[in-house]
This record gives sequence, C-alpha cells and structure tokens, in this order.
Amino acid sequence: MTDLDRPTAAAAAAVRGLDPLVSLAMCVHAGPGVYALLLGAGMSRDAGVPTGWEIVSDLVRRAAVAQGADEELAVADPEGWWARHGDGGALGYSGLLEALGDTPAARHKLLRGYFEPGEEGLRRPGAAHHAVARLVARGWVRVVLTTNFDRLTEQALAGAGVQPQVVHSPDSLRGMTPLAHARATVVKLHGDLADLEARNTEHELSEYPAAWAGLVDQVLDEYGLIVCGWSAQWDHALSACFERRATRRYPFFWAASHGVHGRAAELLARHGAVVVRGLTAKEFFPGLLDRVEALDHLTEPAPTRELSVARLKRALPDPVRRIALHELVDAEAARVVERLSDGDRYPPGARPAEPDAHRDLLARYRSDCDTLLHLLAVGVFHDEAEAHTAVWVRAVQRLLNVPGDGDALRLYPALLALSAAGGAAALAGRDELFGRLLLEPVLTGTAAAEPRPAVLALRTEDVLGEGESLNALLDRPYPPGLVGTAHSTWLRGRLRDVLAEPAADSDRAVSDALDCAEYLMALVRADRSESPAPLGEFTLGDRWDGSGRLRVAARVQARFSEGWPMLRSGAFDGDLQRAHTAAAVVDVLCAEEAARREPLR
Repeated sequence: MTDLDRPTAAAAAAVRGLDPLVSLAMCVHAGPGVYALLLGAGMSRDAGVPTGWEIVSDLVRRAAVAQGADEELAVADPEGWWARHGDGGALGYSGLLEALGDTPAARHKLLRGYFEPGEEGLRRPGAAHHAVARLVARGWVRVVLTTNFDRLTEQALAGAGVQPQVVHSPDSLRGMTPLAHARATVVKLHGDLADLEARNTEHELSEYPAAWAGLVDQVLDEYGLIVCGWSAQWDHALSACFERRATRRYPFFWAASHGVHGRAAELLARHGAVVVRGLTAKEFFPGLLDRVEALDHLTEPAPTRELSVARLKRALPDPVRRIALHELVDAEAARVVERLSDGDRYPPGARPAEPDAHRDLLARYRSDCDTLLHLLAVGVFHDEAEAHTAVWVRAVQRLLNVPGDGDALRLYPALLALSAAGGAAALAGRDELFGRLLLEPVLTGTAAAEPRPAVLALRTEDVLGEGESLNALLDRPYPPGLVGTAHSTWLRGRLRDVLAEPAADSDRAVSDALDCAEYLMALVRADRSESPAPLGEFTLGDRWDGSGRLRVAARVQARFSEGWPMLRSGAFDGDLQRAHTAAAVVDVLCAEEAARREPLR
C-alpha cells in the first residue's frame, strides 16, 4: 500500500500554529489506528509506581539497614552513602542493580515489590491508563510500546473491555498476530512483571535481539508515534532504533511535563517531533481523549434517546469521562433551546384558544425535550457521589433562559425538567441535590420583576394556567379549590415513563418519589412565598394514615435535623426552625385541601 492509498496520510500532518495537543487530536481523529504509543516510567508515576531514582533511593536505604551503617545518611544523601559504602562507581539505577543482584532473576526479586499492586489504591491504573484504554477501545490507537514492567495498561484495557495481545520477549513473537490484524497489541520492551529475564541494567538495555529490534523498527516505520513519560536516557537499544530511522511516514509527538533534555532532545531534533509541553501523563492523555471525542461528536448525527442514555451511564462512574458527560447533557440542552427558539415551530402569541391546539402545543414541547428529561432523570438518580450536580442545575437554567414574549407557557419545558430531575433526586434520597435544583436556577429578565429561583418561577398554576385554560387541558371541568391536584395529575402523566427506569418500572416507587418531591417543593415555597402554591396528588385520600397524618409529611419530617442535607443546599437559609415552621404551614394547607375534597367523594 502506498501513502496515496492511505486515507489518513494527508490528514496526519501537524497543523502549524495550533496548540500541539489540538494538532495531535486532529491527527489521531483523522487516522484511527495510525498512531502508536510509547509509554515510559512517567506514565505510571501518578498511579503509585516509583521512578527509577525513587527505587534507587529506597534500595540504598535498605542496603544501609541491612549493613547497619549510616542509615541516616542513606536516607538524607543516597549518593553520599553509596560513595562511602558502594563499589566505587557512581550511584545509578543500572550500577546499583548489578551490585545488588548479579543475575536477572535476582534483580527481578529485588524489584517485584515496587510494581505489584499495593494498599490504599496505589499501583493501580490511573487517569492516564484509563484514557489510553478508552483510546484503544474506540479504535484510535492499536499499538502500545512500553518500557514499564507493571501491568497497569493491561488492567485498564481489560476494564474497558479490550483483551490485547501482550508481547514481552523475543520468544513471544512466535505466533504473534500481525500488528495490522490485531485489535490491540501491547509490546513490553523491557519485559513483564513476572519475567525473570526482564531487562534492567544498562548492559541489558544496550542492545536488542534482532527480532525484537525488528518489531520496534516496524512500529517506527509504519505508525505515527506519541511518546509520554520516557526520558531516553538509559534505553540505548531503543534510542538506536530511533536513530536508524532517517525519515518518518507520520508525525512524531512527545509529551514532556518538564522539558526535554539530553538524548531525548537529540531524538526530537532528528525527527522534527512536535513537543506537547507542561502536561503530566494524567493531564495529557485525558486531555487528548476529550479532544478526540469532541471531534468525533462533530461527525455524528444527533444521538437517539437510547444512545444518549447509554453514553451517560457509561460516563457516570468514570472520572476520566467527566467532561464528556457534561458535554453530552449540555449539547442536548442546547438542542432543546434551539428548537424552543424556532419561531416557525413555536410562533409568538397567546396560548391557543382551541383545546386540541393547546394540547398539541404541550405535546410538542414534551416531545422536543424528551431525551433531555431522560438524561436528567437517569443522571440525577445514578449520580451517587453528586459529582455532576452542576450539569443538572445548568440544564434547568438553560431552559429558564429560553426567550419568549411574556407567555409563561414557554417555561413548560423547564417545569418538566425540574420535575424530572427533582423526582429522580427524591427517588434516590438526594435532598441536597434536590434543594440545589430548586434554588440555584434563577429566572431573570423581563418575565420577572426580580430574579426568582426555579421553585417559585415554575409554579404550575402560572405555567399551565387555571380556570378555562386548565379545563381545556384536562378536557373536563375541575373544582377550583383542587387546582393543585389537577396540575399534579397532568405532570405525573408526562413524567411516568421518564422515571420508570430509575424506579425499576415500579409505579408505586414513582408515585412515592413524586409525592416526596411535591411535598418538599411545597415546604420551600411556603418558606419563600406569602402565597404558597396549590398542592398536589400527595394530599389524596389514600395518602393519609389511620391516625389522620399525611404519610409523606411524616417521612420527610423524620429527616429534619441540623445535619439534614436539604439545609446545606440553602433551603430555609439553613435554618432548621424555618423548616419546621414551613412544615406547620403546609400541613394545615394539606388538611384544608383534604377537607375540600371530602364533599366531592
């Protein structure tokens, strides 16, 4: 195959003048599988694996303890201790290992503990490993060269659902699937954690067997290269492979957190590499992943609801994909706002007078924000650490910002979003998140005399209307004193399918969650407003116990304490006594509503 036959060859050149990381992301996205990685010790440093010098310092300390000589000097000045007690040579990784272990097997025993999984999450895949695994799982990278003995890359790949072929010695080349035919290949240039013949000393790293060097030459010839965490200082055989390559088919990128020096600088100059400066591995690879995925989203059509929810679920537990999750929800919220701002789809003017036209308009609003409602419900429910509260709040705020001509009906999508997210928060018992959803999104501008939090700006009687407007919506007259129940019934009918998945398709769980959400909203409105909003279905006759107590009121008030998470959200200005006062007001209103309903039974 010639370069002209390769669809990515022309797109692989670095774009001059851009941030190198942006240039690299564009190259990787344009050529899936074209770039290979070369990972050095810096890749695993953030995951708890010590550097070569840290290993040297610790081995000197252990030698001092074993010898019983100048232990304090060994800790404070390893080089000074070695000059006094060593073999007369300069202290270095290679020389120290040769002095302490005269065979590869002996050196393997000395080093193994530095690379095996440790306590408290140390020596486990870090953010950089997980980002690399994601790049491989999506097909953007297929070949990984590493000088590391640890298995962190393999573990991260397995966690991403990728089982790579692992090549760790010249003997393992026999029967190897060709690089171009394997989904993923990890080449452990210096051996594996369990390999007694692992290469450690300067002598062992001075020359590769011919077949091993041939594999490296193939990668350097056929692939673009992304280097991270490798200094080139001691790896003479690997450096020699670079020096043999006079030209390269594809660009060469080198991530350097503290600059490039010595042998590495020579290799950079020889190959005209593009340097990505100032980023550690845990910053570099997640940043690259985010940019490549952002480019990928540009080429995709608007995702279906099912696909969007599936992406959200994959991203929620993965800290590496935090930005991707936020972009997913923000993008869907932006799509909804764009539809709502379409003057042809939603012509300015009063609410339709005809009942059918009114219902059709509300159905169109509900359809246009369907995917966003499901993302909010699933996201809020599964956001166990409440790590993404800002994105749920921001989605409600965006819908509050939709421009309009003063008709409160334009806020119907925001009301649906608040109710979906609030219902999911109540379902999961996330009171602090619920409070923030009520209070942090704020309606400003001409539609409000003064800024009003969502809990007051999205009163159902204002958005859906009362009197004839409500009767037309329900297609039947409704007693004026029970307007809150009518609004509640309408909204619940629009939200039941949204909350079905978080509630495991339990109608009772959905009903109880919405009862809780409506009661909490009533408490905050009673505390914030002189005219509390009408109530809802949570006051129906079957919601009272045998002693005449409203069940949801008993459940919620049992949570009242100085440590109640709702107070941390800013509700009741953090004052527990105000919560008790609001509860007393709402309990009276509930009893009055029940009394109004009684003659109608």
